[in-house]
Parts: sequence; structure tokens; C-alpha cells
Amino acid sequence: QDQVRKYKEQDVLLTSNCWGFAWEVLFQADNAGTSAMTISTADPTSAWRAFTGPGFDLVQSSRTQPLLLTDRQRRNQKTQPGDVLLIWHQNPSTVSGEDLYLDHVATLIDEDVYFEKSGSGDRVPFRVNTWNGLVANFPPSVFFWEWRRLVRNNPLSTTLYGSAQTRVQPAQSLF
Repeated sequence: QDQVRKYKEQDVLLTSNCWGFAWEVLFQADNAGTSAMTISTADPTSAWRAFTGPGFDLVQSSRTQPLLLTDRQRRNQKTQPGDVLLIWHQNPSTVSGEDLYLDHVATLIDEDVYFEKSGSGDRVPFRVNTWNGLVANFPPSVFFWEWRRLVRNNPLSTTLYGSAQTRVQPAQSLF
């Protein structure tokens, strides 16, 4: 009965997961002055499509550059604050290599320092985490690590000019 009363009397219950939170960080930064706010718990496939879609460029990936996971200087050489880190694994039953699962998303703040929601639910913290903390939760021997950047924040992007998307869209329009 007390649990029911707690949720009934609560003004807002914020339930989000890591990729919904990371998307909202980008949305709020990109749409200054907006009164819109979306708390999303999208499925991993929709989130993967959003973060790897036309508005984002691949900066680097441990799939093609495994040394990124052990060489700090190499890992941080191409990244910049605001990049998103996608951590994923490939399901072993897949023959075609297309079946992957997005496990985690974090937003880069500075060299090897990330802002994240460490899971989903209203009791899971929003936090600043380090590279060592991420590696402890997602062992590089199991997961692939991929850094992505918004196209318009990437002056070297081959898709920057002529891109129709000018702002990050609200999560509800994508997830």
C-alpha cells in the first residue's frame, strides 16, 4: 500500500534508459530554449538506428581498430566532447553478422570521461563515469565500442553539406 501511495503521489516518474538519456542530452543541447522533454526507453534496435542514421558519422570503432581499447592516446585523438559512445555485442547465433544488440550509450565529456545513465529505471543513477568504469562494466573482450558524432559537429564530414537534417529530432519521432 505504501508503494502504491508513493507512486500515486509522486509528481513525475522519470524512467529512462541509457540511450534515451543520451539522445535527450543531444536534443536539449541542440534545441536551446525548448520546453519539450522526452524520457525514452526505446528498444535497442530503434536506438541503434537513430544513433547510426544519416545525422551521425562514425568517428572510430574497436571493430576495425582494436587498439582503441588499450591505447588511450589513440582512443582520444579523434574524439571530442558531445560524441556518443555506443557499446554493443553481436549475437553468436547470427550467420549473416547483422544481428547485434546495443548494450549501452554514453556521452563523451572529456578525454575518457563520460556522462551516462547507468541502466534503466527510476532508481538507477545518472552519473559521470571514467573509461576504467565503463571497461569494468563492459569488458572489451565481449563488446564492440563505437564513437559517433552529429554530422554538423564534424567539419570533416563527407555528408555535412547537403544534409537536410539541421536539428536533433525529439525521441518520440524516432524511437
